[in-house]
Amino acid sequence: MDRALWVAMTGARNVTLQEAAQAHNLANANTTGFRAVISAFRTVPVQGASLPTRVYGIDTTAATDFRNGPVATTGNTFDFAITGPGMFAVQDADGREAYTRAGEFSLRPDGTLVDRVGRPVLGEAGPLVIPADRKINIASDGTITSLPQTAPFNETAVIGRLKLVNPDTAKLERGEDGMFRTADRLPLLADAVVQVQPGALEGSNVNAVDGLLATIRNARAFELQMQLIQRVSSNADAASRILNIR
Repeated sequence: MDRALWVAMTGARNVTLQEAAQAHNLANANTTGFRAVISAFRTVPVQGASLPTRVYGIDTTAATDFRNGPVATTGNTFDFAITGPGMFAVQDADGREAYTRAGEFSLRPDGTLVDRVGRPVLGEAGPLVIPADRKINIASDGTITSLPQTAPFNETAVIGRLKLVNPDTAKLERGEDGMFRTADRLPLLADAVVQVQPGALEGSNVNAVDGLLATIRNARAFELQMQLIQRVSSNADAASRILNIR
């Protein structure tokens, strides 16, 4: 009975953690560039000479679903969607590189290109600064050029190029801010193969229907574990009464 309690107790706990991950995914079903969190659990033996047959479940490091999300055309100049594998590079609060699939960018008053929470977007030579008085064009390789809005109209200037990287996703760590970083926090090299679609945004890769079904399954699994705990408790009470008969 004690072993059953261990299994049911840790099972209920882990279902609760999995439910929290599903709720986080569903809350970000409409977040640009969001990557779904994958919950994983494993069993380990309880340490101690008196508990050789006990096992319990623990949650492992959360994994990430890196499948691409749907791309929608917006027509906005500073919206970008990566068309295949790859990520944008931005500068986080401590001045280091972080990586994201969310290409919903805008300009600060000083012309600095920033992401939706104000982090500077990096080019291959540092943060990108866009002049306000010129017409901007973005190529599929991330190169940003500008043309004057007054005559002469043919003075093309190269402003820079978005830093696009193609990391090994198995070696990325997900931060609490939803950004991805390398384990050693060293910057990645730009990858010329990564392509972008200007005037478009990639949506979340969360499937809301699957998430709702998983939520229902988790609720039923939690109820099953609690029923097992109650049944074991009832059996223990019955056994105690039998042993106390004189």
